[in-house]
Amino acid sequence: MRVLLLGATGFIGSAIIPELFEHGHSIIALARSDAAENQLVDKGVGVVRGDLREPEKWSNYIHEVDAVIHVAATFTDDMGDVDRQAIEALVAQGNRSQKTTRFIYTGGVWLYGQTGDHIATEDTPLNPISSFSWMVENSRYALNAPCFNTSIVHPGIVYVRDGGAFSRLIPIEGRIEVWGSVEKRWPLVHRDDLAAAYRIVLEKGKPGESYNVCSEKGVRLSDITNVISERFDLTTKPLVRSIEELISEHGEWAEGPTLDQQMSNQKMLELGWSPEHLDAVAELL
Repeated sequence: MRVLLLGATGFIGSAIIPELFEHGHSIIALARSDAAENQLVDKGVGVVRGDLREPEKWSNYIHEVDAVIHVAATFTDDMGDVDRQAIEALVAQGNRSQKTTRFIYTGGVWLYGQTGDHIATEDTPLNPISSFSWMVENSRYALNAPCFNTSIVHPGIVYVRDGGAFSRLIPIEGRIEVWGSVEKRWPLVHRDDLAAAYRIVLEKGKPGESYNVCSEKGVRLSDITNVISERFDLTTKPLVRSIEELISEHGEWAEGPTLDQQMSNQKMLELGWSPEHLDAVAELL
């Protein structure tokens, strides 16, 4: 397929590029700057110059592709509105075409809210944290668009060895900072395994369906911090920060990393996904 990739230079999008190429797909991607364009060109990606905030200038490229994978976000206070405007512009263009476009939208584990001992499946009612509730409405809009065959990907907590979610756990001045309890659980997925999941959902996912993506359903943060402490020879206990002070300092989104969550990956496994990174704690050693 020829794919329009939104968010191609980001943490997740940059891993999706080689995954799609390896399996015979071609890519065009949105680039806001010269640096982003050069980065994409070096990888063999076709470039569309444009800004997510100005979709009227690039949404017509939907006519040149078979599919759109949307992993872009501005991470600003108005990111929900920016996201909706981009989808609406793509739908407006798509409605002028005689074809139906495959559309992969990104949700996330934080849309399930606190799960505790319950393991969230795709049938679990959504209970999003307030700063990401817009994702629920925007995903429904995409699902109901007649010009799209939409599937939703809900990634777990995404990591690489010292990056992604784990970057916040790298010791600062000899101490790990933990957001919320060390006894909470995170459903984890390595970035490369997540990239493979996007490709598989693109190829095999059913329109109208959601897919939870995690390789480990719920890893205790205490297990992660213990191995980081061992690796860096730390003698101090983690500094645990409360949700109240985190929200005051960073905004409402800071509730997300404090959630105690578990999530099932059974539906993805049935689709043929086979993650390679199955023990995040061991990879941290």
